[in-house]
Amino acid sequence: MMITAGDLKQDILRIYNAINKRIFNAGVRQQKVDFVGSKIIIVSRNTRVPVLKLLDEHDPQSTRQLDHLLFQVLKQEIKKEFEQQLKLNIITILKDYDAETEYSGTIVFLEKDVECYLNDKPELC
Repeated sequence: MMITAGDLKQDILRIYNAINKRIFNAGVRQQKVDFVGSKIIIVSRNTRVPVLKLLDEHDPQSTRQLDHLLFQVLKQEIKKEFEQQLKLNIITILKDYDAETEYSGTIVFLEKDVECYLNDKPELC
């Protein structure tokens, strides 16, 4: 089955937003995905979870620890869903979030170049 880069980007953004809704009870406000070789780069703006925003004012160290734990859960979910739904072979995922600007960056490292997932000619990869 042939899949275009545009189709893959739309699927990635749909799944990424659904995971955010499930974990944070809110979808992303803005998101963009780019491919660079064997990497998928997702940049998004995510509204800060209200309770974390409140806690940040009183105990920023604790909210950093909670952020780290949430990133781990989010990365596990992204890996699981991308592998199951998109049949991507993922090596690892890096994720960071800036609470002040509400920008988030996610880099998904694949075993093969993204182009290999866009065609049905495995002999080329």
